[in-house]
Amino acid sequence: MDGARVVAYLSDPSVYPEPTTRVEVVQTHISWIFLTDRHAYKVKKPVDFGFLDYTTLEKRRACCEREVILNRRLCPDTYLGVVELTEQDGKLSLSGRGQAVEVAVKMVRLPEERMLRAVLARGEGDGELFVRLATTLAAFHQRSGVSGEAAQLKDMEGVRYNCEENFAQTERYVGDLVTGGDFELIRNSTRLFFDRHPELFARRVAAGRIVDGHGDLHLDSICASDPPRIFDCIEFNERFRIQDVAEEVAFLAMDLEFNGYAPFARVFVDAYVSASGDTELVELLAFYKCYRAYVRAKVNSFLAEDATVEPAKREAIRATARRYYELAARYAGVFNPRLLILTCGLTGSGKSTLARRLGERYRLTVIRSDVTRKELLGLAPEARRHVPFNQGEYAPEMTERTYAAMVERAAEHLAVGNSVVLDGCFIKRSQRAGALELARRLGVPLLVLECRTSEEVIRQRLEQRARKASAVSDGRWEIYRQQVAEFEPPDELAGDERVVVDRSRPVEELLEELAEVVPGAWRDVGHPLLAQERLRES
Repeated sequence: MDGARVVAYLSDPSVYPEPTTRVEVVQTHISWIFLTDRHAYKVKKPVDFGFLDYTTLEKRRACCEREVILNRRLCPDTYLGVVELTEQDGKLSLSGRGQAVEVAVKMVRLPEERMLRAVLARGEGDGELFVRLATTLAAFHQRSGVSGEAAQLKDMEGVRYNCEENFAQTERYVGDLVTGGDFELIRNSTRLFFDRHPELFARRVAAGRIVDGHGDLHLDSICASDPPRIFDCIEFNERFRIQDVAEEVAFLAMDLEFNGYAPFARVFVDAYVSASGDTELVELLAFYKCYRAYVRAKVNSFLAEDATVEPAKREAIRATARRYYELAARYAGVFNPRLLILTCGLTGSGKSTLARRLGERYRLTVIRSDVTRKELLGLAPEARRHVPFNQGEYAPEMTERTYAAMVERAAEHLAVGNSVVLDGCFIKRSQRAGALELARRLGVPLLVLECRTSEEVIRQRLEQRARKASAVSDGRWEIYRQQVAEFEPPDELAGDERVVVDRSRPVEELLEELAEVVPGAWRDVGHPLLAQERLRES
């Protein structure tokens, strides 16, 4: 059926079985909605986005029938059924005989003045409303649990699949609707979150926090009636509707913040946590806010390409898409705050082993001075160079060039959301200055790990290293002795930027102690109050 013909026909008030004075047409990227005085008729567009396929009448009918059934869970008196648009002798009809050429979901038209967006715009929203919404949603989730097999749709791999699909479908908008920097920041931060928190996703599945929910909970899917009505759930793809309750809560919280109602977002989240007892939800909140902001950006990006939308409206839609992409990038900075770590100490003091294990444990990018120096000189990492102290490739000017290159590479990684460990001696204040300036300029926390150990331990390590053919470091005992005379302790740093590490102890013991310091940047990042403070600061 020709879409333009359907729109033209259903825009005429005289074609409806019930009297109506006018018809208002609302368009989304997947539907046309025709609003009469008392009812709403939703017709699905014949589109295929991969995750959604409405290309045949049979598929649209099945989705309409499913939409009615699913939405009656939260709006039992609103969804009336599925009606046919028929054609006979070249004439269309909503109530006549003939061949079905299109189908529509018929609903009771909810009072426009009570739609949540309109209520908030008039300044009539209050905390009590959002407590009611949270209570309603928590009760709905309590009775909407899914089987173990269905819950796997939103285990870590299921969520990862959806995220990667979003990135693949929106990469063509880079440089237009989303900057390359924001795109990489969001994608990289998302991937790092999966790498750092597999146990969190596993716990959510085991705890029964995956439900057959609404799937599209934003301002325009809520009527602030009494009781509240939450409508227009996702019917076209269950992997978008089956979700962690944290994702559902985050969607509305994100949309409230996007539209300037952050205080209500906090009330809503706190009330939901109280009603559900799901205190762990806050650990996922910023992550899912980012995900949902990105989905809204994607939806608006698709709609901006729809040729049936007026050019002026398309430009406004493009602007909305850009704002959602920008918000997603800000959330990425909340759940993946960047951290710059600098090792400091004499050769043989165990810096590289600690740096490597930190990188493995927290998925940090490790930039090694030994490797960087040799790359700048065109040497293989394992090439051994026994030159005198402060001469040749270890002359002060080459060391300065090496550390400058390390800081430059760190800046590139930090820009896309990677936290970085700069692994080098950095025995002088001037050598640490570049990293300190970078951290200050980017507003990134700096942590200097000053590695110390006994001379006996250092001598043993350097002797073992000299016998190891694959060693990258050129450190030797005579180098250590001369470094001692030149070492300048990192006293220029603030107290919370410097940790003295006893590297005579096993590295795994130190990692456990450093767990109170290093991952502090990632602890409690999803809490709504903390997240809002960080957004305000940014």
